[in-house]
Amino acid sequence: MDDIALELGVSKSTVSRALAGSARISEGTKKRVSECARMHGFIPNLAAKALAVRKTLNIAAVMPLEATNSEMMFFHECLSGMAKRAAEADYSVLVCLSDSEGGTQNQLEKIIQNRKVDGVVLMQLRHDDRNLSYLENENFPFVVIGSVDDENVYQVDSRMAESCEAFTRECVYRELNAGVIGEKGNVLFVCGSLDVEANNNRLSGFFQGMENKDFESVQYAVCTDFEDIDTSVCDGQWKLILCSDDVVCLRVISILKANGIEIGRDVKLASFHDSVLLSTNNPPVSALKVDSFSLGEGAVDSVLALVSKKPVAKKSFIDCSFIFRSSTD
Repeated sequence: MDDIALELGVSKSTVSRALAGSARISEGTKKRVSECARMHGFIPNLAAKALAVRKTLNIAAVMPLEATNSEMMFFHECLSGMAKRAAEADYSVLVCLSDSEGGTQNQLEKIIQNRKVDGVVLMQLRHDDRNLSYLENENFPFVVIGSVDDENVYQVDSRMAESCEAFTRECVYRELNAGVIGEKGNVLFVCGSLDVEANNNRLSGFFQGMENKDFESVQYAVCTDFEDIDTSVCDGQWKLILCSDDVVCLRVISILKANGIEIGRDVKLASFHDSVLLSTNNPPVSALKVDSFSLGEGAVDSVLALVSKKPVAKKSFIDCSFIFRSSTD
């Protein structure tokens, strides 16, 4: 900053404010300073910046341990969006992995107590989530990806329950109109663990979707136990199977194929979450498309606003879309 100030004939404080993007500095001066810095190969010292603003320039992303599985595409895409948006703000993302028992809490506590992060993004909530309770008690800046029944929690969501309700109705209507579902046509919803709040929202959406006077003749059932999936899926009465997400759907696909049940002919199949693994399956699977990358970006935007004490909406939403493929044709 001394060198730039000397070359441009301005004060060091002007250079500092210009590099920080201060509104007190004119756009012309900011441009001159940034061009001078770029021409000489000067880059900001982020460690020094962190000390100056008394921040770590890190945020924590808390995600389930199983998210490291290559099939868990949602978390990979969401984390990519978080990393992109964080980098644009000179922040880094520190990943905390949580087991099904909430074992990440001690790790998260240490990170916060050691002042390693400025804010936290909870990428998945479980029933009675201890991380959520801890962050609320500590009054620490955090955002939840998904929907939670707590008006005090900042959330970035895809309107999961409403989207699943609409997608359920659309899928059933399509099969009714095609004559696939009739008096003897039944629908099965295969759901992941209800300990995960997102699955409760999907289940709620499914039930709401089936509560339609046009569907009174359609019988349906729900399978929420992975140990029962094999026997439930292979029951020959199902004409349409809906899955809570892409991972569950891949399990159902493997069971159907192993039992010689042809998807698209013997049974129609759709998922409440899309992924490249479903779009490239043979046949490609109809799905609810959630922009996971944008969810990650939105979560970082919200948590950094909280860290900076800027106004931010309690709830922000990412739109979903329906993609119908060969599995329901």
